[in-house]
Amino acid sequence: MIARLRILTERLEGSRARLLIRVLFLTTATTFTLLPFVRFLHSGTQMDYRTWFDAGQTVLRGDELYPYTQNFPFMYPPTCALLLAAPAFFGKPALILILSALNTMAWILCIRFSSALMSEQRVQNGPIVIASFIVIPFVWSSYHLGQPSLILLALMLGAFLSLRHGQEILAGALVALAVAIKAFPLLAIVYFVYRRYWMAAISLVITLVILLFLLPIPFRGWHQTLNDARDWQRGMLHYEQGGIAQRPERGYTWKNQSIFGLANRLLRRVSVDEAPNPPAYANVADLDFRTVNIVIIASALLLGFSFVAAMPRQRAPEGDAREFAALLSLILIFTPLTFGYLFVWLMFPLALLIKRSLEAPASLIWLLIALALLSATGIAPRLAQIYGSLFFAALMLYLALAIDLRREQNLIAK
Repeated sequence: MIARLRILTERLEGSRARLLIRVLFLTTATTFTLLPFVRFLHSGTQMDYRTWFDAGQTVLRGDELYPYTQNFPFMYPPTCALLLAAPAFFGKPALILILSALNTMAWILCIRFSSALMSEQRVQNGPIVIASFIVIPFVWSSYHLGQPSLILLALMLGAFLSLRHGQEILAGALVALAVAIKAFPLLAIVYFVYRRYWMAAISLVITLVILLFLLPIPFRGWHQTLNDARDWQRGMLHYEQGGIAQRPERGYTWKNQSIFGLANRLLRRVSVDEAPNPPAYANVADLDFRTVNIVIIASALLLGFSFVAAMPRQRAPEGDAREFAALLSLILIFTPLTFGYLFVWLMFPLALLIKRSLEAPASLIWLLIALALLSATGIAPRLAQIYGSLFFAALMLYLALAIDLRREQNLIAK
């Protein structure tokens, strides 16, 4: 298996293969960019693009983003709506085309940043190509639905690359921009603090204050800006027995692949579907909500301590790359609402683990398990995700990277 993987990656490094890959990528990226736009013109299908357009128009009209009388039509931070106002000004077709084009730019940056993080000597073509092919269903999902998953990944990888080159202020600002679009990347601040990237942590906080409170003032006014931040926090930052945030019926269904969704789905008697008739259950235990949360907290502590134990004391660029990839996997696992399209974030951990499998074959078994789980998701999406196929794929990648880091640390100590 290692020999076949090595042959495949070597062939992908050839000049003809590179040309073919570029042509295929450009063809695929162009097709993905245009399909949502053409689909809207042909059939009016909008997916989440309608939500983005309505949010941008709401900002342009000066209306309430987060009404008290109903579930929020727009669940993202108020700065995200402000950023959407510019493309929404030009109309819905233009917004769809602009956001799709941004996804393409982000995809290119994800590939380039991943290559740069994996090696300082030369671009690692083969592993990135293979990883991009593996996650292409999630890439397409980002275009299809209009989700910013690729943009968020590009910002996170850009932040990691900035840390590599000692640019902590830029790293913190990039993560803050990701948080202003979709809140969950804020989990990275724990890593910044533990690793004593003090300037990155301070930059993250200051930039986030600017994006959330100062940037909107000229457009929304001081009073409305504060109301937006307060109302979004009131509606989104809560987790309770009935569900998570503004979509309680979806929080514990098979679509949520976070530890919160999986633990509640398997350890409590909650339905695996939204508004099912009759209800469908998959729980292997019938615990109360408090006990389930104890299990989640214990799991978080166990994985957190394992990450700390795996981090090498003597830093090296490639060790940093594995550390960053492990962090991406952990963020996916502990994001309260983790739907399928977010697993495009596995692009970098997969690429890195493919590269490491060629150098340290012990990593191959973890890679194969992760690929089996991803394949099961493609074959039987609902059944596999009921039992956390994407969650466990991310977990396997994390464990592989953490064990590899720990193994290297032990070798250095000897």
